[in-house]
Amino acid sequence: MKQTEKNIETRSSNLPISIGLVLKIAFFVGGFALWGWSFVAVVVGIRIALGVVKTLLSCLVTLLVVAVVIALAFGLIL
Repeated sequence: MKQTEKNIETRSSNLPISIGLVLKIAFFVGGFALWGWSFVAVVVGIRIALGVVKTLLSCLVTLLVVAVVIALAFGLIL
């Protein structure tokens, strides 16, 4: 009985590449075929911009949390 359950839980794909990666490659090749190097520049620009925005948002959220903690500490002390 346990052997059957173990076999059911360990089902996995033995594919060397994921479907998501295939879709990304197809999107990139199709975009390049339609729009050329400007498509590549836009995609790279968006990837860089998203990285910067994520970093800035993380920093702002951290600063907000620190400010709230300090405000609560002063509020409880005074």
